[in-house]
Amino acid sequence: MVKIIEMKKYYKWISVMITCIMCIVSCRMLIFDAKEIFVKANGISQNFVQANAKEEHIQDSLFIQMLNKTIPALEVNYEKENGYSHDKAFIKLVLGKLVNFDYEDPKTLFKAQIPILEEADDDLAEMDDYRVLKDQGNSVAREDRMKNSLGETAPNKMLEKPKEEKEVAVTSKDVKVENKEKEKINNITEPIPIVSSPVKMPNKVALSGSEPIVFIYHTHATESYMPESVGNFHSLKRKFTVRAVGDQLTSYLTNKGYNVMHNDMVHDYPSYQQSYIRAADTLETNLDKNPSLKIIFDIHRDAAPNNSSARENSYVTINGEKVAKYSIVVGAKNENVEKLLTFAEYIKARSDELYPGLAKKTITKPYRFNQFNSDYYALIEIGNTANNIDEAMRTTKYVAKVLDQVIKDIKK
Repeated sequence: MVKIIEMKKYYKWISVMITCIMCIVSCRMLIFDAKEIFVKANGISQNFVQANAKEEHIQDSLFIQMLNKTIPALEVNYEKENGYSHDKAFIKLVLGKLVNFDYEDPKTLFKAQIPILEEADDDLAEMDDYRVLKDQGNSVAREDRMKNSLGETAPNKMLEKPKEEKEVAVTSKDVKVENKEKEKINNITEPIPIVSSPVKMPNKVALSGSEPIVFIYHTHATESYMPESVGNFHSLKRKFTVRAVGDQLTSYLTNKGYNVMHNDMVHDYPSYQQSYIRAADTLETNLDKNPSLKIIFDIHRDAAPNNSSARENSYVTINGEKVAKYSIVVGAKNENVEKLLTFAEYIKARSDELYPGLAKKTITKPYRFNQFNSDYYALIEIGNTANNIDEAMRTTKYVAKVLDQVIKDIKK
């Protein structure tokens, strides 16, 4: 019994000693780290005075150092110029795995604290190139903002009424895909019956006969096509952007008898990373004012992959004309994701029936994209940066015919 008591005292003193050692080490690290940041900050200030051209780089460096010391457990893990500790790096790496942060990417910290920033993760990659838009002049942006105040629905900007073609049944032999499957598709002479598709039918929805039922808008209204490639294919010139594509799609759907509202507000300028936040406000405002709106289309432009076949795979040939392909993106983090996928796959099935090869595979991403507002919401990417504006405009004619069939199918 005496031995047990002595052992307990022994362990107690060992615990005390370990605690003291940890305190001393912590104080040492704090003091040296504090000195380190002051030294680096002072060095940065001197460089700033010596070279104004490096101002932005200095600000970024100072920000990282401040972030490192403000939240030590989440310190950014990057190689230090003087005296890099591999032991500390290992500890940070372990902590990073536990809290699911990337120390080389400080934005992951903010994304964890502000979940809505995940919505704009793909968009942030384009921010540096996007700044070029400012060079196009504040007058254009000011005019757009005056015409499209937040929540205000712009009237349909009808283009010259498109000439309605004769409603002739289009079969697969009318469509040519410019890829390795061209010969295979050209040999098909009968349309693919949609009843043979395993795609599930969306639920029926009550649609008004006199009030607006379709809402078209653009989270990224500045996305442009060739020849307008300025700002990494982002432009304030309406003629070459998805807003013009939205105008044309509105015209075709209106001519088919649908009451369509096209909101052309620019949500991605001057602050690109807040596009989805402002778009959500616009969408909510218009849905509140017009409860009859049931079907929502957010029209985007995709980015072409960086490979030699990007241009060839960006279009199909229909009736002798090059037509930009399109795809539908579904946010997997929406509670109504299953209904969104059903709607997207049904559109693609109808498209494949009428124009094989025009619709690309449906894409899912781990975001929301504001799609929780309706079960009949489709984020449609018409064409990509390998397409010119004329090809994207032609797509709207065929997409309108596809959507016409879909709406007729789901209407109660």
